[in-house]
Formats: sequence, structure tokens, C-alpha cells
Amino acid sequence: MITYYVQMCIYKITKGSYEEFVEYARERLAPFKRDLPGFVSYSLTDIGDERFVSVSIWEDRAQAEAAKASYAELIRSSDLADSVALEEDLIGEMTTLAAFVRDAV
Repeated sequence: MITYYVQMCIYKITKGSYEEFVEYARERLAPFKRDLPGFVSYSLTDIGDERFVSVSIWEDRAQAEAAKASYAELIRSSDLADSVALEEDLIGEMTTLAAFVRDAV
């Protein structure tokens, strides 16, 4: 059993498209998160109705909380501030019960 901490954010797209956000995330947000202590993974899921979920996984809660503060500041100070609206931001313990291991992105 493996335990990590996950930050799940639900966003509403207010300007642009999901695909545009994915490209921005690939170029700017993923490298930013990758450099933070405790980073494990970062993914996005389009859930329809102009909404998506951002999932970031961290080694411990303190790292997840610190990343949350850094990431929020990055979003506020970027051109994304007018493109997405944060609907919900949750951090919790994630217990992985099964996994398929393969090379990451």
C-alpha cells in the first residue's frame, strides 16, 4: 500500500478552451510543479460543461499545502486569472491499492 497526498481542484473555464489550458499547463504549470519538493504527478481531466479537474500528487501533506499556496499565487499573477475560476480546492490522503507501472510522460 502506498500513501500520498492529492490536491484536487475543480475549475470552470471562463475564457478560451480546455485544449488551450492543457497547452498552457504543459508549457508553464507542469514544469513549475515538477520543481517543487515532494512532487509526484500532475494531470488534468476534462469533465465537460466547460469544467476540468486538476490533480496533483505529493509525497506528504506539508508539501501539498506549500505547493497549493505557490500554485495559487502563480495563477493569480498570470494571464490565466481571467480564463479559469476555481470552484473547489481539496487536499487529502490518497491510498493507492493497485497501480499499473509504466514510463511517465
